[in-house]
Parts: sequence; C-alpha cells; structure tokens
Amino acid sequence: MPDIERRTATHGDERALAAIDYATWSTQVSPAPLWPRETPFFDDRTTPENVLLAHEDNAVLGYVKLRPSPMPASSGHVQEINGFAVGPNHQGRGIGHLLLDAARNKAIERRARRITLRVLGTNTRAQSLYLAHGYRVEGRLVGQFLIRNSYVDDVLMALHMD
Repeated sequence: MPDIERRTATHGDERALAAIDYATWSTQVSPAPLWPRETPFFDDRTTPENVLLAHEDNAVLGYVKLRPSPMPASSGHVQEINGFAVGPNHQGRGIGHLLLDAARNKAIERRARRITLRVLGTNTRAQSLYLAHGYRVEGRLVGQFLIRNSYVDDVLMALHMD
C-alpha cells in the first residue's frame, strides 16, 4: 500500500471524518443511536491531535481515535482507542492494520504502557483484527447493552506494550 499515508488529523479533516463515522455506523458496531449527519466530529475529548488517519490522494480513508485515559492522574500510562473506522469503499485493503500500527506507535511515543478499547460482542470482525495485533480480552460485561431487542456484551480489550 505505497500510496496510503498516515498522519495526525487537522480541523480541515472534520467533514471527511464525520462522513466516515456516519457511513460506518450500525448496531453491530455502536450501542449509541445514529446521530444527525451534521454532528461535529471533534469535541472537547476528541481533538485533532488525538485522531490518526489514513489518506490517499488527499482523500481520508479511515481513522483511529487514540486519547489519554480519562483519569490521567492514576492511569497516565494508558491510552484508549475510542473510535475506529474505515470508509465502506476502502475496507478490506489493510487500512485497519495500518491504523492500528499507527496507534501503537503513537502510544509508545506518548510513553504509554497499554492501550485499551471496548468493542461490542457482536463485532467479531473488529475483535479478530484486534487479536491479530496482540490485543487480548480482559473482560466482558455480559448483556451490557440492549440493542434491537437483543442483549449485547461489551468486550474490554487491551494491548500491553511493556
């Protein structure tokens, strides 16, 4: 994939990132209801410096949100993935692998010892990708979400980098 590059997002990427976020939403990947299309991508916790993206020919293909743990005083050594998507037309090209590698490298640069994430139990494709990158299941909140009249587990995964 020589033409696909990775970089940190900028405010100018917001519309493209929001479009990917919206296009990839489903009950298989998110317990939250679909938000209005015009919802901003960046907010007080999701800032451009915490979003790594893959792009090709100036088109954003996908992203991973990597941000510090919400409790930095006691878990400053932890980064969390709190958003990860590849545009529907670009899935299956290895872009997810590139983004997870970029997230790991950025976490090391930030002196993190682990990366955590949460994934729906129904999202087995994402779980397989994370497992392939060394993430391990550390917990499961059984029936945490009620989605379309079915109880869905919240799977807690982590990558240890020590």
